[in-house]
Amino acid sequence: MIRHTVAVVAVVVASAATQAGCSHEKPESSHQDVHVDPGGDAPHLPPIPELDGAVGAVADATFDDCATTPGPHVVRGTVENSSDDAVTYVVAVSWIDDDADVVQRGVAELANVAGGEAVDFTVSAEVPDGVTSCTYYVLRAPTD
Repeated sequence: MIRHTVAVVAVVVASAATQAGCSHEKPESSHQDVHVDPGGDAPHLPPIPELDGAVGAVADATFDDCATTPGPHVVRGTVENSSDDAVTYVVAVSWIDDDADVVQRGVAELANVAGGEAVDFTVSAEVPDGVTSCTYYVLRAPTD
């Protein structure tokens, strides 16, 4: 009898906890949603070229280490065209601070990368103090 009572109480408690977690109200948070705007609106950042018909392609890219110490830095990597057609890639490396603000950016554009072809790239930038991490943005678009 005690086991049955304990089992019933456990089910009731679990059910109440599950229903409480299904509230449609947005929970209050002490922090803001963080996202990195790849286009950015800071005039000191190199622009990211717009490509007609572009799709995200970060999975097509590999990156070597990205240093966050102040000074001139180069990030090397490779894109491998996962499509069958020739494409243009835009690769951007953004150096960000603790507030997720892009404080520096380097951009490379790789045109006419044949289907299945792998191409090396370098992205360079003068990294300022206060950078805590790097983010990567890769677009792939059909070559005109």
